Amino acid sequence: MNVETVEDGNPAANSPAPHAEVIKVMSEGDKEYDAIHSRSTFEEIVYKVKECFGLKSSDEAQGIRILRSNDRAFNTEQKFSSNYISTTKYSVYTFLIVNLAEQFMRLANTYFLVIFILQLIPQIAALEWYTSLMPLLFVLCVTATKDALDDIARWKSDKSINNRTTLVLRDGKWTEDLWYKVECGDLVKLKNNDAVPADMLLISTSAPNGLGFIETAELDGETNLKVRQSLVETEPFLDDVEKLSNFYGRVECEPPNNRLDKFMGLLAIENIEDNEQDFAKYSLDNDKILLRGMLLKNTAWAVGLVIFTGHQTKLMMNSGKPILKRTNVDKLLNRIVYYILGLLLVLCVVCGIGSFIWESIQGQYFAARYNEYVDIDTPILIAVLRIPSYIIVLNTLVPISLYVSVEMIRLGQSFFINWDIAMYHNESDTPAKARSTALNEELGQIKYVFSDKTGTLTQNVMVFLKGSINGVVYGDNVDDSSENLQKGECDFSWNRWADPKFTYSDQNLLKAVQAGDEEVDKYFKVLSLCHTVMSEYEEDGSLHFQAQSPDEEALLTAARNFGYVYKSRTQKTITMELNGEEEDYELLALLDFDNVRKRMSIILRCPDGRVRLFCKGADTTVIPLINKKRPDLLEVTLDHMNVFARTGLRTLIIAMKDISDADFIEWNKIYETASIAMTNRDEKVAAAYDLIEADLDLVGSTAIEDKLQDGVPETIANLARASIKIWVLTGDKQETAINIGYSCKLIKQTMEVFILEGDDNDDVRVEIKELKYKLKDSKKLGKQKGVDAEFALVVAGSTLRFALEDNLKEEFTKLAMQCGAVICCRVTPLQKALVVRLVKNYLPAGSDDQNNITLAIGDGANDVSMIREAHIGVGISGKEGRQAVLASDFCFAQFRFLERLLLVHGHWSYIRMCKFLSYFFFKNFAFTLVQLFYSPFCGFSAQTILDPIYITLYNVVFTSMPVMLVGVLDQELAVENAPPEVYEVGQLNQLFNQQAFALAGFHGFVVAAACLFIPYQMFAESISYTGMDQQSMYFIGTAIAGIITIVVNFQVALETTLWTVYNHILTWGSICMWFLLFLIFCSPFAYTFSPETFFYFDSLYRVVETRTWWLIMFLTLVICIFPAIGYRLYVILTQPTLLQEVMYNIEKDKETRLTTLTNTLTRPLKEIADHLPQAPFRHKGANLMETRNQLSKRHLRPSSAHTSTRGYAFAGTAGMGKMIQDGEAFVQKPRTDKRFNASQIVNVDGDDLPPAVVPRLSQAGPLVRPRSGSVRGSQRKASRVVNVD
Repeated sequence: MNVETVEDGNPAANSPAPHAEVIKVMSEGDKEYDAIHSRSTFEEIVYKVKECFGLKSSDEAQGIRILRSNDRAFNTEQKFSSNYISTTKYSVYTFLIVNLAEQFMRLANTYFLVIFILQLIPQIAALEWYTSLMPLLFVLCVTATKDALDDIARWKSDKSINNRTTLVLRDGKWTEDLWYKVECGDLVKLKNNDAVPADMLLISTSAPNGLGFIETAELDGETNLKVRQSLVETEPFLDDVEKLSNFYGRVECEPPNNRLDKFMGLLAIENIEDNEQDFAKYSLDNDKILLRGMLLKNTAWAVGLVIFTGHQTKLMMNSGKPILKRTNVDKLLNRIVYYILGLLLVLCVVCGIGSFIWESIQGQYFAARYNEYVDIDTPILIAVLRIPSYIIVLNTLVPISLYVSVEMIRLGQSFFINWDIAMYHNESDTPAKARSTALNEELGQIKYVFSDKTGTLTQNVMVFLKGSINGVVYGDNVDDSSENLQKGECDFSWNRWADPKFTYSDQNLLKAVQAGDEEVDKYFKVLSLCHTVMSEYEEDGSLHFQAQSPDEEALLTAARNFGYVYKSRTQKTITMELNGEEEDYELLALLDFDNVRKRMSIILRCPDGRVRLFCKGADTTVIPLINKKRPDLLEVTLDHMNVFARTGLRTLIIAMKDISDADFIEWNKIYETASIAMTNRDEKVAAAYDLIEADLDLVGSTAIEDKLQDGVPETIANLARASIKIWVLTGDKQETAINIGYSCKLIKQTMEVFILEGDDNDDVRVEIKELKYKLKDSKKLGKQKGVDAEFALVVAGSTLRFALEDNLKEEFTKLAMQCGAVICCRVTPLQKALVVRLVKNYLPAGSDDQNNITLAIGDGANDVSMIREAHIGVGISGKEGRQAVLASDFCFAQFRFLERLLLVHGHWSYIRMCKFLSYFFFKNFAFTLVQLFYSPFCGFSAQTILDPIYITLYNVVFTSMPVMLVGVLDQELAVENAPPEVYEVGQLNQLFNQQAFALAGFHGFVVAAACLFIPYQMFAESISYTGMDQQSMYFIGTAIAGIITIVVNFQVALETTLWTVYNHILTWGSICMWFLLFLIFCSPFAYTFSPETFFYFDSLYRVVETRTWWLIMFLTLVICIFPAIGYRLYVILTQPTLLQEVMYNIEKDKETRLTTLTNTLTRPLKEIADHLPQAPFRHKGANLMETRNQLSKRHLRPSSAHTSTRGYAFAGTAGMGKMIQDGEAFVQKPRTDKRFNASQIVNVDGDDLPPAVVPRLSQAGPLVRPRSGSVRGSQRKASRVVNVD
């Protein structure tokens, strides 16, 4: 019992005085938490405002929360938050104002609002007000509707939660009340499967010893049950109304915070009736707290005291806005908008100058007309007014609908990720999910992938495989061959508690157990007693374990099968069955595991009365605690562990010691004092742990196997071919990490492995310098041999801390980024985030653009920090809970799906977005610059040549839908035809950059000039065959509008690679829509309805009946489209990208196969029969397909030898043996610059390629086809090495 005596009758007298310091422990874990969850600037402002006006609650002002049970008057004075929650952004009254304020924070929206205001001024209004208002309203309404629907969904969710009911103790009885009416200090009763309405201190439960089981899926995604336990002093209250009504407890605890895994507080139990002078304070920690969002499980009822309510609960404080991630495309778009604004101002000033010149020369003849509106008779004043007029006329240079269109395209792309059956995991019924819809195109630009190992690369299904006990290795004869397994497999049929799924292949260990070996007995007792696992019994009597760690479950399962059966536990005891008899161990202290200690210990009083400490943990933290009584045993055990690690196994050290009663009593006083400290409690408790965890006796070590997931080696190989560098950040030992690196093909057999393992800053600096020289020399030697040298870097756990220091991190980053693979061992969660940040923010010398796009992938809570830090975070829904998934941008069930996410969806999304943006700016420039080129013909008066209605509908109706469909559906290459190497177009950002924007603008400039000057000159001073005048502004304006619509839609047709029925409907339908709408707008009915709006009356009818217009339209289309086609061909022939090379060869192969097929069909039937293979009749195309596959495979088969290297992980199982069977062990590293040989995707000669492509492809290596993520026919699988339709 943790007790602190209070000397007077008032427990508040000796309670910590109110102070402003927030209770926190600055351990390494806390520093990590603060680094990741720092308070935002907005929250800091709110905090300061509340402080100035005295609006803070008492615990905010004092840095400590004080509340009393059954005392609402006292608690109300503390100004605690109510339990009402609201996650909505708006209310009915604030929606319009707040939403509009948010939307007008976007520069484009504000710009068009200014344009609309300018259009309301008659002196400068060059266009009707609706030309800018209608597109602006469309964008605002679409965005507002989306925001409103999202907020309504949040409001409905809040309402359903706030109106849930629970039992609250009111006026001496349990009363059902709504959640939002629960207040701090209330006593609440929960029933089985009830959700916890607020953060509460557990008072009592229906289970013995105050135990309660809870599920935390809503908090961290974990579905395994966890245990909570009340204080011994409050357990007798049970659910007795009378006892609970007379319970007056005073809680002093930390103020509200978002730390789910920590709680510090004290409970003083008062008895105001007896007015006693001595009271006790009891330590409160996280094991006694029920958090909002938890579910009560396997417990009939539980009573709790409410401590935090509403938005001050830990769940709500962890529901803040996620970190805003913006893609490089977003950043570039913002810069481009500023460029366009600058260009717009320049053009308007130029037009103002032109107006001044024209007015000075010709304006005097038009002065009378101006005087009708305003007394303007000076050219300079007229020119000044023309500048805002031209801002109105040319306003469409700034793309108002761009952002909305981009969001809709990304949403469509996200749906295809969610619907991809090839990324669906059938075993766990888990589809892929795009949790963020704003990062799709950046998936196609990844350069660095940071991956966790356990549960991400491996299955996280742990199996106890080997052990070292008293210097003897057990399980050493485990082999994959069925003969050995049958020969040595243990028979556990004698044990009724044995898990039938567990097998062990060394009978020597079973014999040692049955013989009563003392050291083996100690070993398995540590495994079966030193843990935090909860046991469960099914209806059939079978025993199951609820473990937070798969490692613990694996160790317990092994001990259980060998006869050391953990049965149950209470607050004070642990029950184990040994040789059919139950033994009860008194639990004296539990020294829990954390990421800093990396070990756990338990102190028990054994049935023989002796006090013993059992300990297990990582070798780095346990070995320093081992005594030196048997140095030979320690040396042998370490050797065994190194052997285990080299075979890819996870290891733990097992130790124990006997403690005298006097020593334990003395230590327990120190521990109890530390456990109730209100400042630096964790540091004091850790120091107490260190006192007792000293001078341990070594028992042995464990070795647990965690197999690789399916498809991991192939995925890593294909990502490497795509020039994506993979860094593995793991907490495992160096030897284990290196071995896993080989087995998953992260480290290739041809790589030179560098190991960085300095013990201090100076050593690390020297090692980095030496490795840089070695790397440089190896590159020179590789060039001399004509082979590209490849390197892998392994960073030891103690070394990384120094490498991340300010004076070394830049040199370390330079070294690591030159390596093809990097493995960091013994990495903490904070270090994972720091490594990601280091690469993400690295700027090469002479560069001002950060283009190291990073992706972090993991499956556990320790991966959350790096997932949030990276540009893109991917969560694996594995066995370590769902915290990684909840923090991620994309999630799926298996690491192998990362290949499809990046090389298929990411690649497609990048190309689609680039096509959309280039075309979007092109069409806006082509449309807007027509107005600019018309300025000299109207005396720079800001008169428009186009119908205002056409200006309004151009972006919304006539040109937007086809390119948006391209942005969602287009495909340059089918999955089976796309080698990983084409992924480089995104990494090099080749398709959309500032140069591409400038080219799109120039293209629009040329098209605008052609669309204006050709029709204008052709129709100048002309009349139709009916005698009608064809040089009116209305006639020419309608003619130009039609030509622009046709030209820009034909241009999007050129950009479309994958044609579907929807593309045809929208592309050609947009042109038809222009004819249809203008037939209506130019009709007599429209003119009669509103002459001021539809004043282009009859113009379309006159245009379409003029045969000259059709000729001009065709001529202009040819002049606009053919140069674009010619430029594209020029680029393909002279400076093709790898993607264009592959596409060229695919088309060339189609032509070759078509010619061959044509020639074959024209040959005589007898000649064809003579060439048919002598085989049973099959499908008419089967023989041809199989023959071509065989020839293609023979053509692509490598012929040179491969050299083997040391220490392959699974040389005796699925490692080197499989490589030998597959032929991979005999493949010499090709002499290549790692570029993909695009010419080998088809069977064509170099003479068929463009002149510029042949020399580039002649240096490339052989093609190895990527794995396909979808299941296709057997013929498709057999033919993947060549391009097959």
